Amino acid sequence: MFGVGMAVMVAALAAAPHGITTPPPTGPDPATSGGVSVTTKATIDLPGVGGHGDVVVADPAAHSVYLSQSPDNNVVILNTDTNTIRAVVGGVPESTGMAYSPSYVFVAESKANMVAVISKDTWRVVATVPSGGENPDAMYYDANKGSVFVGNIDSNNLVELSAKAPFAAQGTLALQPAKGENGEDLGTYVPSIDRIYQSIDNNITVINPNTRTIEKVFTLPIPAKESSKDIFYDRQQNLLWVATTASEVLAINPSTGAVAATVKTTSGIDQVAGDESRQLLFLGEGKAGVMGIVDLNAKKNIADIPTDPTFHTLAYLPGTGDVYAYLNKANKVAVYHVASGTPLGGAATGAGATAAGRDQRLLYGGAATLAAALGLTVLAIRRRDQASKHHTS
Repeated sequence: MFGVGMAVMVAALAAAPHGITTPPPTGPDPATSGGVSVTTKATIDLPGVGGHGDVVVADPAAHSVYLSQSPDNNVVILNTDTNTIRAVVGGVPESTGMAYSPSYVFVAESKANMVAVISKDTWRVVATVPSGGENPDAMYYDANKGSVFVGNIDSNNLVELSAKAPFAAQGTLALQPAKGENGEDLGTYVPSIDRIYQSIDNNITVINPNTRTIEKVFTLPIPAKESSKDIFYDRQQNLLWVATTASEVLAINPSTGAVAATVKTTSGIDQVAGDESRQLLFLGEGKAGVMGIVDLNAKKNIADIPTDPTFHTLAYLPGTGDVYAYLNKANKVAVYHVASGTPLGGAATGAGATAAGRDQRLLYGGAATLAAALGLTVLAIRRRDQASKHHTS
């Protein structure tokens, strides 16, 4: 990506926190350029040897973030109040996708074709049940039905499990279109619409969880060899933001599949997370090793944060400004605090914004104030100008 201006403000502490490389100062302060600033709030060392891990999920009510540390067969639970490790749940082989209910965390065991059920009371595995297919990955919790849905890549199906013990299978849906070059990936369940949006190759399959039927299939305007990946739903603008391997993220209408915007990125994207209140989208760009930041109002990429050569998954904790980025190669989690000129909870308007504001009510007093208070090194990333190569369509 192009046109980034950076400025580094060094606070009182002599040593900068590890986990992020700080470039030399080369641009205006974001306070005068209307940009965002990113601070390394904490760096959490993980157990084991690390490697290519997988999904990160934030659970605000539990004050926790869940991490699929698949190379070590662990699920790591982070305490978001202290940014320390709350628990390590071992014996979960090749974990990938995750979903949570008020009582449990459900984890896909991709090689074992099973789903591990972790109690949030004890942080231990209390059940392991068949995924109903081969190579489980995406998982969705539907509170209305009291069910968990698991997408199985190699068998190209979606299986409904009860979210209560004994977690029995409720039914199976054969997915369409038929598995192509890459198959299923992540997606999202949108409670307000009561639909699952499942990525399959270069398509988005729209599923009614109540009837376990496919209602629509949206084919994205990307090459057939490329794939859709994770999806974030923006309630304010009623748009699905779809990550792709084609070095772009698409905003599409959830009813029609019409593309409202296309934002170019440095590389393909895996997992995404959104700060709906401030209209920011965070991108796990693995090949580039950066966390991209998209302004959802302007529909343009405004920053790239250097992370880790194999970084590709992350989660946003609502109401905090904190993004939890899984640094695979370093075997760490970087907690990035993202500040902007818009207060947390202050940008939202309309019915969708009301729901977002309930989750995000903290006010941010400015990047420089935070830097002085915490003694952290701040990366100030200037918004790209109107002549940027990123565009909308």
